[in-house]
Formats: sequence, C-alpha cells, structure tokens
Amino acid sequence: MSPDEWLAPYDLALANAPSDYRDAWGRWVTARLAFKTGGLQDQSILVLAPAAYSNAIIAPLRAAGAAVQDPLSGLRQGEQGAWLTTEVQRRRIATPPAAPEHPTDTPLIANRTDRQGVADALLEYRKGNEKLHRSRLGFAHTAEADALLQADPFAFLIGVILDEGIQAERAWQGPLELKNRRGHLDPWRLRSQLGAVRGAIAAPPALHRFIEVMASAVVMAAERVCTVYAGDAGRLWAPGSTAAQVDARFREFHKVGPKKAAMAVELLVSHFGIELEELSGSNVAYDVHVRRVFLRSGLVDRDDIGLVTAVARQLNPERPVLLDQPTWLIGRRWCHATAPDCPGCPLRDVCPQLTHRNV
Repeated sequence: MSPDEWLAPYDLALANAPSDYRDAWGRWVTARLAFKTGGLQDQSILVLAPAAYSNAIIAPLRAAGAAVQDPLSGLRQGEQGAWLTTEVQRRRIATPPAAPEHPTDTPLIANRTDRQGVADALLEYRKGNEKLHRSRLGFAHTAEADALLQADPFAFLIGVILDEGIQAERAWQGPLELKNRRGHLDPWRLRSQLGAVRGAIAAPPALHRFIEVMASAVVMAAERVCTVYAGDAGRLWAPGSTAAQVDARFREFHKVGPKKAAMAVELLVSHFGIELEELSGSNVAYDVHVRRVFLRSGLVDRDDIGLVTAVARQLNPERPVLLDQPTWLIGRRWCHATAPDCPGCPLRDVCPQLTHRNV
C-alpha cells in the first residue's frame, strides 16, 4: 500500500489472532514488500506498529536481508503515541543530523562538565536512596509478591512481561496473583494452558488491562523457557553471562523490548545480587520518565533512543544502567509531565530545568 491509500474496514485485531495466523501474515506482508520493491536485501525498513504487528513482521524482514528499525519496541501504548507526536514535530521543524554509527568515536556531549554533574548527582541520589539497596524489590504491593519474584525466576520473567500499560506495583503483584489463581507457575504446565491463563488474568479484579495480549505473552514465555532453557528461567542469567547477553535473551520473549530488557538486567544486578560479566554492555531503559529527565536536565537535546543510550554510556561507561533507576524515580516523583516539582528534586542544584521539553 502507498502512504495515501486508505485501508478497508476490518474487524480482526492481529493481537487476538492465533500465532500461526500472525506468522503467516508476517510472511505475506514481507513477500508483498519484496514484490513491490524488487527485493529487500540491504533495504532499510522502519516499523511503526504495535507489538503484535511488529513482532510478526520483523523476523521475516530480517530473514529477507532487510535492516529493520523498530523504535516503538518496548514502549507502552501512551509512550508510543508520545514518541510519534514528538518525532512528527521534530521533523516538521528540522531534520537533525543522525547520531554517529559509533557513538564513542564522536563526542555527543557539548558541555561535558555540566552534564557530567547531572550524571554524578543521579548516581549520588541512587547511592543514598535506601529503596534501591534493600533486599526487598519494593515494586509489588506486598512483601509476599516480592518474595516470589526473588525465589522464582519464572515469576520474575512474568513480572517483566506484565510491566506495561499499568502501574508498576500492579504489574509486579501479577505473578503472585496468577499463581494463586492457577495454583502454580510451572512453565511446563502453563505452556499448554492459554485458556486457563487468559481466564485467570481476566477474573475480577483483572490482573492487566491487556488480557489477551498478556495471556499469550505469558504462555509464549512458558513455551520458550521450556524449549530453550529446559524449564528454568534462571538460565537466562546463567553464571558467566554478560549484561549484553542477558539483555539480548530477554528481548527474545514476546512483549519484552529494549526498555524492559534493560530494566530486567538492572533489577537482577542491583536487587537480586546476580553477578554478570561486562556490565558496560548494560543500557538505560528508554522509558517515558527517563526520556523526560534526560531532556529536561540537558543530558540530551532530542528524544532519540540511540542518543539516550550513547550519552548514558559516555557518562558512566563502566555501568551505564546505574543511571536508569534514579532517573526513573526522579521522573516519577518530581519531574512530572505537568507541574514538575523542581524545588524538591534531588537534581535542583545541577539541572538547567528545561521544563518546556516534554514527552
């Protein structure tokens, strides 16, 4: 279809279709694109679509030789809309130069002293915040739910998957509630219980707003844990793994994009004491709170996932992910989208307070 061609009305959401149908749809779309363009080898494809659609098409596109960009991956529904709005506005004003292919080769920080001061303040806030270092995760509503996340690696994986489109505390409470409703969290059994998992998530009070999508994601995660990791989700972060490897393994799961994968790596290391190699390969999560704080504090000049990642790696090269959670907490507690509390913010002495910048 051309950009100005209208879609005919339809009543089928791909997210609600069986996995075989989604796979077939992805292969069909890829074939159509190859036919219209004369081949996809070395073509650059930008995918702007919800996860059900992008997950179906990205693998066959890459298999056909295309270079795929998926900037919406891992973003929540509202964050996707915010990203698109910001990108459209940015392109209307001007098209900025692309970030260098190798960020470490070219300085990205115009005034490193000021921005390094912001980064140092973030790390100091992280160091002094007891919540980041206590043994309890502290995200779920109850200590029992947190204990399950620590004791059961598959419960932790489910929590990562559910942390989208709802309050974080509710998402991390989900694994315990699902276990209570099903009587277990055994991936060998859940892999074949889509209907039961869907019913458990939907039962009032619903565990998530995206019932169908999350039920499918949990069952698909159980299947992958069984087939790839012999039923043990803890093997995702097996001894000797690097942060980059663990990040990549998380991204192989349905509904886990760069943001969630980066968050998972940080939680494993900071809260659960998992020892990973080469922590320099960790990333900040491209979250709406992180993006807002990076923009308003002057760490970056535009909302771009590659730029946010590259700047974090420059400012704290040994372990970029350490900047993630203090930034997220500041965005959630003080640097609100509207009516930010700059006087109360831990960054007030170093932040330029560019509150006109928003996402």
